[in-house]
Amino acid sequence: MKSENLKFWTTLLANLGVFVGLLFLVLEMRQNSAIATAQVRMEYAAAWRIIDGARQEKSFAELINKSLVEPETLSVVEIIQLDAYYWGVVDQMLNAQANSMAGVRLGSFENMVSQTVALYFANRFARNWWQQVREVFTNSDGLEFQQVVDDAISAMNEAEDSNHYEDMQRMMPTQLGTTITK
Repeated sequence: MKSENLKFWTTLLANLGVFVGLLFLVLEMRQNSAIATAQVRMEYAAAWRIIDGARQEKSFAELINKSLVEPETLSVVEIIQLDAYYWGVVDQMLNAQANSMAGVRLGSFENMVSQTVALYFANRFARNWWQQVREVFTNSDGLEFQQVVDDAISAMNEAEDSNHYEDMQRMMPTQLGTTITK
């Protein structure tokens, strides 16, 4: 009888120890997931700052304007610059897709792509660029990515990005009391 009692209490304590251990494991996994999510968001934001920083440099901003207004006059060197720039934007969208698939990105991946496409791919040059590079995405995740970007591009107005900049230009004089020159 004593042996049975000892066995019962030993088994109960062992099971309780396993339960407490699993509880700590779950809590630690949640903490690690939160840390991973924060790290992904910080890296994502830093990469966008690099892309947007490129647009703030005067000569590159002029190149972006040229691609919006007169894309047919772009030189090969300018096209190479824009190619690298747009690959950076696509890379950010791919990162967003991977983060969404891993469950560490808040918000809809499709919504992010729609917003990104509106600012970066609404002009004729960018649309043509996308048509040239879209075939790179031929694996299953790539095909999904390709379809989401294609859908976002076809759902928007052509020249929506230049309209965005022109609207900002029109609003500034009324809000600041000055005029802006091109």
